[in-house]
Amino acid sequence: MDTKDFYKNLKQVNDFSKIMQDSNYCLIPNDWYVIVSDIKDSTKAIEKGMYKQVNFVAALTIIGILNIDKEEDFPYVFGGDGASLLIPPSLLEKSKKVLIEASKKAKEAFDLELRIGVINIKEIEKRGSFIEIAKLEITKDYTQAIIRGNGLELAEELLKKEYETFKIQDDLKNTYTANFDGLECRWEDIKTLKDETISILIKSINQKDSNEIYTNCIKNIEKIAGNYEQRNPIKEIDQLNLSFNPMVLNAEASIFSKNKIGKIFTILRLAFENLLGLILMKYSIGQWGKYKQRIIRTTDTEKFDDMLRMVISTDTNQTKKLEEYLENLFLKRDIVYGIHKSDSALMTCLIFQRHGKHIHFVDSSKGGYALAAKELKNRLNFL
Repeated sequence: MDTKDFYKNLKQVNDFSKIMQDSNYCLIPNDWYVIVSDIKDSTKAIEKGMYKQVNFVAALTIIGILNIDKEEDFPYVFGGDGASLLIPPSLLEKSKKVLIEASKKAKEAFDLELRIGVINIKEIEKRGSFIEIAKLEITKDYTQAIIRGNGLELAEELLKKEYETFKIQDDLKNTYTANFDGLECRWEDIKTLKDETISILIKSINQKDSNEIYTNCIKNIEKIAGNYEQRNPIKEIDQLNLSFNPMVLNAEASIFSKNKIGKIFTILRLAFENLLGLILMKYSIGQWGKYKQRIIRTTDTEKFDDMLRMVISTDTNQTKKLEEYLENLFLKRDIVYGIHKSDSALMTCLIFQRHGKHIHFVDSSKGGYALAAKELKNRLNFL
């Protein structure tokens, strides 16, 4: 049986609060593969001010594999300092080449070590784990994978603990040329409309009641911070400003340039393109008048992949109430959690068609998910 269109044909859920309902999930076919990437020592890089570069490299593997066949549909998760993808066997060999090239670019452009691995679903099942998928419709322009079953968590653990077994080897016979076109990072940090933009990670450690715990977390976050639209860190077009700062454009230029001279010309080209875009949006020429609205409709701010990941905007009172709520659950040994606070959000964009398919990965600036993960691990070690 051909499982290539498994994810494309999956029914969609249209309410984030329903993501824990069992009836919405299907097991991933066992001939599929888990692709995992992770930036080694990402926390140290972030502490040096490289959070934009870390986010950019994390998105590199996703755009490269999506570009193999733009008609394909498969699940993936952006984690700030890494990514996980679930792919059918038809994409495996070309995906390996993409990952090898992404790892090389990360090293050459930013001196970051991108660990890359591939694990068969059968191996996940053999080790006592599984992966189930649901498909969430965020807006009419964007659907998102919801993943549970601790199989992704196992895959990430295997990448770190058994890297020599699961790492991808450079196959010189593989002649596929990786394509990273469409990956952009051209926007200024997006200032919060409230007091803070926060990245939250919530992981249930009460296996018996996990579904109920996550469902209650989502409900209580909504009570504290408002509904999806109210807590969304990007909801007004005035928040979105194209950057002309060479330091902001440097991440994209570094990936797509072969040398320092080339990088200078690439930054100049990106600045010119931003100027042109600014003019087109300001005067609503053609479809450009609605371009920012499309961005807002395709932001990746809330997701679930064996843990709840959210980037939301809060005032200081809401943040305090949220922390008190999560700390209480932690003290009851129901969850571990991590929070990173900032005054703005960072957006990394995947553009397939300028006025068509978009995906915009959002994290809080200056560390986001990666530093929230560090805090979560510290709480886990405390138990």
